[in-house]
Amino acid sequence: MTTETGPGGARAPHVGISVAEAPLSSLLLQSVRAHATVATAMLQRLDLVAPQELVLLFLQENGRSPQSEIVHFLGRDRSTVTNTLQAMERAGLITRTPSSTDKRTMIVALSGKGRRLCPKVREIWSELERLTFGGLTDQQRADLAQTLADVRRGMSDLTAHIRRDPADRGARTTQERTAR
Repeated sequence: MTTETGPGGARAPHVGISVAEAPLSSLLLQSVRAHATVATAMLQRLDLVAPQELVLLFLQENGRSPQSEIVHFLGRDRSTVTNTLQAMERAGLITRTPSSTDKRTMIVALSGKGRRLCPKVREIWSELERLTFGGLTDQQRADLAQTLADVRRGMSDLTAHIRRDPADRGARTTQERTAR
């Protein structure tokens, strides 16, 4: 791929990796990276970084929650989520307190500051949705939503299998796994 220059000779953003043998995966990865770049810039308006906004929305919808539930929700390792929550606590967005029934369990809750940010986070996600998909017709949006849901369903089956059999790491096809 060649590097293109934009106005004033500035380099245009690179669209990302393109693997000839995986054109759809390449497009998906390129789209996700572009979406993340825009989301990162938008979240900076609120002095947030991903996935802090998701934690805020999770707590707004679910109330006080054990830290393990947030780990499960985000699908990230415990130490990464702990670091995120510690940063959010230092910023005054959340509180973390030991559970009254199990001192090993931390209970996470929105602070007043975090609660006040939630509507702004939702506005950013709404704007991101509009910017990302605003050029599509209603039918294209519906088709894309269905297609992505189908892809997610198939990948969920694969990730569930990998969690059950970490040695496999997705090396076998779905047919090979079901034949076992």
